[in-house]
Amino acid sequence: FPIDAPHFVMAVWKQLERTYPEQLYGGGLDVVTTVDARWQQTAQTIVRQQLSFLNHPAPGAGVPANANNAAVVAMDPYTGQILTMLGSPDYFDETIDGAVNAALALRQPGSALKPFTYAAAMNPELADPYTAATMILDVETPFITRKLESYTPANYGQVEHGPVLVREALASSYNIPAVVALEHLGLRNFVQFMENIGLENLAQNTDVDLSITLGGGEVRLIDLVGAYSIFPNGGYRLQPQYILSVTDHDGNVLYEWQQAPLTQQVLDERIAYIITDILSDNNARLPSFGLNSPLNIGRPAAAKTGTTTDFRDNWVVGYTPNLVVGVWVGNAYNTPMVEVHPEAAAGPIYHHFMRQVLLGQPELDFQRPDGLTRTTVCSLSGMLPTVNCPHTQVEWFIPGTEPTEEDTFYQVFDIGRQTGLLATEDTPAEDIVQQTFIVLPQEARDWGVRNGLRQPPLGANVSAPDDEDALRLLEPDPYTVFELSPIVPIQTQRLRLTVGVPEGTQQVTYYMDDVAIGTADAAPWDLWWVLELGDHELVAEAVLEDGSTARSEPIPFGVVEYDPPQSQTIPPNQ
Repeated sequence: FPIDAPHFVMAVWKQLERTYPEQLYGGGLDVVTTVDARWQQTAQTIVRQQLSFLNHPAPGAGVPANANNAAVVAMDPYTGQILTMLGSPDYFDETIDGAVNAALALRQPGSALKPFTYAAAMNPELADPYTAATMILDVETPFITRKLESYTPANYGQVEHGPVLVREALASSYNIPAVVALEHLGLRNFVQFMENIGLENLAQNTDVDLSITLGGGEVRLIDLVGAYSIFPNGGYRLQPQYILSVTDHDGNVLYEWQQAPLTQQVLDERIAYIITDILSDNNARLPSFGLNSPLNIGRPAAAKTGTTTDFRDNWVVGYTPNLVVGVWVGNAYNTPMVEVHPEAAAGPIYHHFMRQVLLGQPELDFQRPDGLTRTTVCSLSGMLPTVNCPHTQVEWFIPGTEPTEEDTFYQVFDIGRQTGLLATEDTPAEDIVQQTFIVLPQEARDWGVRNGLRQPPLGANVSAPDDEDALRLLEPDPYTVFELSPIVPIQTQRLRLTVGVPEGTQQVTYYMDDVAIGTADAAPWDLWWVLELGDHELVAEAVLEDGSTARSEPIPFGVVEYDPPQSQTIPPNQ
């Protein structure tokens, strides 16, 4: 016999078996459920179309994705009512194990857990709570696990971003900052928060470790959607509701759902709003997802992606003020897909489903609760901006968590005009120019050098060199050996070349192994060079104002392959 929404119907049947077994088998029941038949059909149509598109690409448009299954859950974040539950594209297709309800199956969530890490870390009762403007260093960082093993997470694409604020780190789904945030929060606090919001399976995982924020545990789609409901509803946990009413064969009403006020608050409503403000910020997620990703649905909405190792699971969970939708794409047998990213798989399903079911409904915006303040911060450090900070942004704060110190990243230095070195009290005033440099924390200095951020010179200069006709290479030091990182794009692994110049210098040309590699036309006479394996010899040549030239002594140095320590590197998740 025909059956609509079979996975949902089977879930309801199991509830009825537990609650009304005698009536169910003794005469039957009349049951009114929460599911919207039109939405259910919409979900099934979109899922089938998207999986067909992934598995049968047009000629030259890629290879088949081996993505055979998908699930969709839509929930009202104020009532918990399940409006859509699609457990597979075809319940009756045994070749994909279609009868398995993927909405109720345990799967690794990938980065879909990151919002909960940051939300828990923003608890104002913590000694040092995070904010949307907390600066985290997104650089290679080794951690020690509970098993006393080295753990070095990597970002998707093996790219590091240096100092980033929580807003960008979360919206763009950077892995390293999420692990930093979890270590700051503490595993005990994280596990307790997971239990509070209804992700008990994660909380009961005895092997929980820092990788859990990147999706190291397992959750059910239905539970993940329920957990995300705390963000639009102001921080309240709710139970999924499948049934509106139950009547026996004699017409007796056995159950009737009644709207009840939300009472189980598990998250400060102000934190819920800040997380929503981040997840709905298209500019903040632009570095990872671009301007027109499927996460944009043409109305106010927040969303987060997730991908697991070997592309076995692909997630998007998103919400408007009155609807939460979760999408999972993968295979019932847990076989990997072929490099399927959320933007190409779960993302389009989420996008088209949201747009179709909300078509014609009013565009609602997220309501900001009382008790938040706005403060302008320096975009690089998250600290209070000084006149030297060129880029600022406005962030929401819980009172008492606002930054109190002025920015220290942008600093002005007195530089010797001729040499490019730090001036001293003995440097003639006419030889001093002021220049602004970015002074990063020590842990990020190497990242800054590789990415071309202007670093202040390390040496100081009294005035001009003793021999005014001398041209001297200042960086690199002779016989230095540099290591080429295997996880950083080669074009970002650069070495700063600097010189001390004689008076009247008009131009400096650098020669690497007797080949000209670039020219500097003004102080501080720096040049950046992309590292190349091998032994090298650097020479600089200056053109003076009278047309003569000066040549430096050669500096030998080397570049070798990076020799990593023995550690466990976790594959990236997004």
